Amino acid sequence: MLNETIKRIFGHIEGFRIFRAPGRVNLIGEHTDYHYGFVLPVSIDRYFYFCIKENNLNKFRIYSDNFKELYEFDFNSLKYNPEKLWINYLKGVINEIIKLKGKIPYFDALIYGDIPMGSGLSSSAAYEVAVAFGMNTYFNLGIDKKEIAKLSQRAENNFVGAPCGIMDQFIATFGKENTALFIDTLTLDFENVPFDLNKRNLKLVVVDTKIKHSIAGEGYSTRRREGEEALKILRKYLPINSLRDLNDETFKISQEFLPSPLKERVAHVYNENKRVVDFVNDIKRDNWESLPKYMLDSHLSLKYLYEVTCEELDFLVEKALEYGAFASRMTGGGFGGSTVNLVHQDTLDKWSDNISKSYREKFGFDPGILLLNISDGVREI
Repeated sequence: MLNETIKRIFGHIEGFRIFRAPGRVNLIGEHTDYHYGFVLPVSIDRYFYFCIKENNLNKFRIYSDNFKELYEFDFNSLKYNPEKLWINYLKGVINEIIKLKGKIPYFDALIYGDIPMGSGLSSSAAYEVAVAFGMNTYFNLGIDKKEIAKLSQRAENNFVGAPCGIMDQFIATFGKENTALFIDTLTLDFENVPFDLNKRNLKLVVVDTKIKHSIAGEGYSTRRREGEEALKILRKYLPINSLRDLNDETFKISQEFLPSPLKERVAHVYNENKRVVDFVNDIKRDNWESLPKYMLDSHLSLKYLYEVTCEELDFLVEKALEYGAFASRMTGGGFGGSTVNLVHQDTLDKWSDNISKSYREKFGFDPGILLLNISDGVREI
């Protein structure tokens, strides 16, 4: 399909190289990455594709197969476009690469993603990483993979204007089949932890509320701002550089003098970090029986302390467990988006039918149900 579209838009397919980066589902560790905490995402078999070939036209020609639009620009027009939002992620990556390596040759590109946008599966990070890795490989720029993730994050922060943490770009870069990626977002140390669902007769299922949100929206920005405000207050009294630095003693102190809702936000971050570490340790001990409680506790914390769930997400988690899911919680930034579920394979069809029926009766439309596999990170195909 990609080759046919390339030929139709650009007239030929010779010389094009194709790169892809995966979306992600975060198992646990939500709203911790921009506080330099711990996260545990998996990369999934839904991808963003970047097809590139150098041209000699003194302009970039970019075709989005999702939006069915061709967009042309040059270095003089490397500016944010408020009308064509989809192009800004690519422009942001080019802008960051220029800072590192200087101007690159102009190129033609086709971009396409099969990651549902607004579902909380990080289509934007997959887009940025596919483009950054593809440009780096195609033009032999010599940028290492960790820097690929970091420059992709900077593109989203500085150019697009979304204050995301590093997790999404990191998992798109370093994900590995049948593993979860345990990331320390302070040091950027990471570990691929074996997480083979087939051995447990489980399936990774994402249920999309179909309530769309943008991570650049006000809710996410407000939560991040609240965390920064809490940290500013705490640093007057405690020797910490981030909420990650809180220990049992200093956390108790924080709860005594922070006002609401700041103390609730800090309580979520502190306990969520502990849940991630415990989750990883129990995977390594083969103690999967404890995982459902960690995931549910995470969801309830996101509901009551961080206040980023919504009626649709809460309903889906409640029904998922009622219909026999092994584990369930919201995933992603919240304010809509999706739930992540671990469902027994032999009950999957009935479970999916029950979820769809209940959701439709409650909200008047069907949720999206994605059956997913854990995939590898960015690569050329």
